[in-house]
Amino acid sequence: MQAEDQEVRSACASAHAQLLAGQFAQARRTATEALKADGPSARLFLVLGQAHAAEDDDDHDDQAEAAYQEGLQAFPHDLDLLAAYAELCLRSDYLDRPARHRRGPELAERLRELAPGSQPALRIEQIAAGKAVKDPRPPSPVRTQTHDARLVLAAVGDPASAAARARAHAQGRPDDNRLATLAETLTAFTGPGRAPLRWMVRFPQHTLVVRAALCIAVLLAVPALQWNSWVRMLVIVLIVPAALLQALLRRARHRAGTRPSDAQAEQPVGVPDFPVLPPVPAPSRRETTTAGFVLAAVLAAVVGSGIWGYQQYAAYPRYSVAAPDRLRGYERLEDTPVQQFMEGTMSETMAGSGATSFTYVYGKKEEQQPSIMVFGAVGDFHDMTSDALGSIQDSFQLGLSATGLTTGKTWFADPGRLGGTIRCLSYQTNDNQQINACTWGDKGSFGTVLSPDSGRGQEAAADLTRSVREAVLHQGTPANAA
Repeated sequence: MQAEDQEVRSACASAHAQLLAGQFAQARRTATEALKADGPSARLFLVLGQAHAAEDDDDHDDQAEAAYQEGLQAFPHDLDLLAAYAELCLRSDYLDRPARHRRGPELAERLRELAPGSQPALRIEQIAAGKAVKDPRPPSPVRTQTHDARLVLAAVGDPASAAARARAHAQGRPDDNRLATLAETLTAFTGPGRAPLRWMVRFPQHTLVVRAALCIAVLLAVPALQWNSWVRMLVIVLIVPAALLQALLRRARHRAGTRPSDAQAEQPVGVPDFPVLPPVPAPSRRETTTAGFVLAAVLAAVVGSGIWGYQQYAAYPRYSVAAPDRLRGYERLEDTPVQQFMEGTMSETMAGSGATSFTYVYGKKEEQQPSIMVFGAVGDFHDMTSDALGSIQDSFQLGLSATGLTTGKTWFADPGRLGGTIRCLSYQTNDNQQINACTWGDKGSFGTVLSPDSGRGQEAAADLTRSVREAVLHQGTPANAA
């Protein structure tokens, strides 16, 4: 009987330690196996119920209630079981679990009858009155794991030596899952290329701040240096080390949890003392403040980078249009048939877009024949790209082909000081005259300049387009016609 009681106490202590370490599944497994092997135990039912309730999940809450009820059937006067079950019921949602919620006051009254003025009874009264806060959850498995690894690495120094000593002591205490997890974790840290991961475990706050600073730098550099928006995806690279660390820790916990349970306890011989693993402290105010500041800073950088980038994308130069009276020795012609035709076409094309179209013709007044013609529009064209400009000119080229005109080669040209893109093409009229058509486009305007081929090559046509564009478009207030 004494041996059985000792086994129950040992199993209960192990399950309770696992519960405090945040190893809820391991605690439930230990308690369940001990209940099957040794029979009912109030302490084991309590730990089993608490390990389910700690998951904060509806299904686990149902299983916690079942564990408490089974325990109270065998031990109807156990104060801890009554208090734990009463707390579960009082904290349950009366809309989702009305029957469970109604059992809370009944259990509280029963607890007061059995032990009036006791600590469990007083706590349940505070919970019923809404004056007690929920007990803080045990530290998560990851926090326990990294806390222990950081403690041992700082105390021992050499990772290989720390791992060897942890394995030796874990073999001597096969029932200590926390020590087994530590041994597996330190062993994993001894692999090649694991130094950065060890540094992340030893200095978590420094790592967090450095990674956040790099993320913020990348996010803000994109709009500040006008890089392509896909560069923001580089922040994913900064997440990779953290993901690798989490995977390493998860595999170490899995190996520790699936190790053979029938290992014989053998005290390590000739192994140096091992640091005592103290309780895992709750996050300090400094940790919480740092994490909150980092999160706020990164979120602000994400939002700021997005807004800044969108403003750059949506921004466009505001042009006014004021054509000079003379251009390249030609006079501006008014109300010519070709000008009236193009004005009607452009007005119809730009209708409803909010853009302002323009058409100008230059030539010799005595001949009334156009030598230079420019037509286009000013407005918000922030989606304008070289591909969009190509589509505009392709449409123009298609129109020429539809009238039976022969189109020639196309080429890109230097846009000049106003930026954007210039693309040119040549075509032949019905009287075999060669015409150059150069189209420019930027976020605030687009236009086409038609002129007879001068025979001086492609650059001459592009130079004329730049001159006409800079003479017709003016940023800010309208310029006086020259």
